[in-house]
Amino acid sequence: MSHAKHRPASVLLTATLFLACLAPVATGQTSSKPAEPKEITQAYIREHYTKYEYKIAMRDGVKLFTAVYAPKDTS
Repeated sequence: MSHAKHRPASVLLTATLFLACLAPVATGQTSSKPAEPKEITQAYIREHYTKYEYKIAMRDGVKLFTAVYAPKDTS
């Protein structure tokens, strides 16, 4: 039963390490990309992306439908 005494401490240590790993992510990331619009609408998507639709055959004969959005800006 000696493990029961140390269990809350190990849980606290694990939680602290987990939060410490998230700290760099929470500080924000710098990016050279332009800022995204606050609200992406269907009109914005149509203007900036080309939509391709495919059916992909699986080994068991089922065909999965997928939509691929490729950016129109190729730079």
